[in-house]
Amino acid sequence: MSEYYYFGASLPMLRMNQAPPISYDSFMKACSENLSRRDMADMRLAVLSGGEGDATLSVVRAFRRYASDLNKAINHERAKRLGFSGYEKGSDDKSISDRAREIVALSDPLKAEREVLSSYFDFLSSYESISPFSAESLMIYSLKLQIIEVSSSFSPEQGRSEFDKLYKSIEEDIFR
Repeated sequence: MSEYYYFGASLPMLRMNQAPPISYDSFMKACSENLSRRDMADMRLAVLSGGEGDATLSVVRAFRRYASDLNKAINHERAKRLGFSGYEKGSDDKSISDRAREIVALSDPLKAEREVLSSYFDFLSSYESISPFSAESLMIYSLKLQIIEVSSSFSPEQGRSEFDKLYKSIEEDIFR
């Protein structure tokens, strides 16, 4: 695995609940200038949405598995709270199940979504010390940067506006 001492050290520090110090697009442009072709191909698979194709790096596969397990556990807890039967089984991992319960217990959907993203961020942070200047550490950086961009894009005003627009559309459909 290639080591990227200068490039990794030149990247600004990422902190959850702070504006991203660099855009994901700028980061990817810098990666394309500094990474080998193989590492760049892997970098394109390190996307928050799961991406297309199979990730070759274990940390990306582990992140995808964690995110999937957490989302399934959250869906399980929501279904239980709503009294639905036949819902998908939750996680076998107690820490994931407990985290899902905490998230579902939040009454504010924005806080809940931020907690999901924070859980992702914390999971990735637990992998950071493995090899700080490797391609793998850059994949972690990429995922964390995407998480911060999503989190910083949330706006209560925009959310309320979108909710009102959707509600009005549903109301119009009902009363036609």
